[in-house]
Amino acid sequence: MKTKLFTLILILFVLHPHVSGQTKRVKADAGIRFGVLAGAGVQTFIGENYWGDNLDNKLNPGLHAGANVILPVFGDLWIQPGVNLSMKGSRQHIVIDDITKTTNLGYVEIPLLILYRPQLGDGHLLFGAGPYGAYGLMGNERTKIGSVTTELKVRFKDDAADEPATYVYYRGIDAGAAALIGYELYNGLFAHLNGQMGLFKLNSDYGLPNDQTAKKNLGFSLSSGFRF
Repeated sequence: MKTKLFTLILILFVLHPHVSGQTKRVKADAGIRFGVLAGAGVQTFIGENYWGDNLDNKLNPGLHAGANVILPVFGDLWIQPGVNLSMKGSRQHIVIDDITKTTNLGYVEIPLLILYRPQLGDGHLLFGAGPYGAYGLMGNERTKIGSVTTELKVRFKDDAADEPATYVYYRGIDAGAAALIGYELYNGLFAHLNGQMGLFKLNSDYGLPNDQTAKKNLGFSLSSGFRF
C-alpha cells in the first residue's frame, strides 16, 4: 500500500510542472492583452543635403514610452496597434567650422504591426513588422560654435518660406516602416529590439532655388515592458 501511495505521489509531482506550464500557456494566449513599455536608443537623419549629396549625420540619443494591445488573428499571428511618445532627431558635426548642430524632435507615434508570436521555452518569440505614423509635438535645435551654444525652438510647418528666423521648421507629419524582434515571458515581461525608417521628408520648404534637401528619420532602440 505504501509503495502504491509513493508511486502516485511521484507521478503527481512529475506531472505538476507540466500541468502548470500548460495553464500558463493558456493564460498567455487567451484573447486581447494590453501592454506598457519604455526604452531608449539612437536616432539620426538620412537622405540628401541641399546639393543632393548623402547626409553625414551622427547618432543622437532618443527615448520612448507608450502602450499597445495585441489582438489575435489566427494561430501565432497577432495584430499589435499602439501609441508612443518618442524623441527622435540627429546630430551634425561640421569639422571645418567647429560647429555641432543637435536636433531633437518629439512625436506622438502610432505603430500598427503584424506580430508573429510562436511559443518557445518559457514564453514567446516576437517578430513584428508594419507601418507607423507620427505627428510632431515639440522640438529644439542646439547649435554649438566653439564654446558658444544657441538654441531655437522647432515649429512644425510644411512651408516656412515666409516664417521668422527665430524658429527652426520641420514638417509635422512623419510615417514609415517599423520592425521588432524580441521575447515575451509567460508572466508578461517582455523585451525587444526595434528599428524604424521614415519614408516622409521632414524638412520644411524654405523656397530656396534648386534645394534638394530631404531629411528622413532612422532609428534603433531597445524596449522593455509588461503585458497584462
